[in-house]
Amino acid sequence: MSSTQIRATPPLVRSLLLAAALTLAACSRPEPPTLRPELAAVTAITARGIDLRVQLQVYNPNGVDLSTRSLKANVLLDGKYDVGTVTVPAPLKLASKQWTRLDVPLSVKWQDLTSIAALTAQRQGVPYQVDGTVAIGGETLNVDVPFRLAGTITHEQLVQAVQSSLPGLPLPGLR
Repeated sequence: MSSTQIRATPPLVRSLLLAAALTLAACSRPEPPTLRPELAAVTAITARGIDLRVQLQVYNPNGVDLSTRSLKANVLLDGKYDVGTVTVPAPLKLASKQWTRLDVPLSVKWQDLTSIAALTAQRQGVPYQVDGTVAIGGETLNVDVPFRLAGTITHEQLVQAVQSSLPGLPLPGLR
């Protein structure tokens, strides 16, 4: 085929090829959303476990709306005591090209009360860490986006939890 024949391509064929190229460029691979952790606040410590409220900002960089499906979180106390993992539904629409706040209550059951009692005996606040993922999905994208938050449980909150969990057990010097 000579260069003269290539240039002689009918205008309709050239238009269709251009339209196909533009369509392929417009259908680029979706980008994963961005999470900006804001807050992990302890709302209650009870005989059953620890309740927290997790707040995240989620940015959807795509040209289509997405939805969050669930939030999975693991809580660790003092860098070594695994409180447990919980998965909760967290349905929320993520509008295209916008930040959206995700506010999710979590309730994690104690796995080992003796560790909590040992932390209480330290007579100080205890750092906690929440590591998790948010499951986000739409028609063209399904992804688990990770996050990490941290805070401190006060000594008073721990004392109240241990005393309500183990009623009648003498706990000298914990206050």
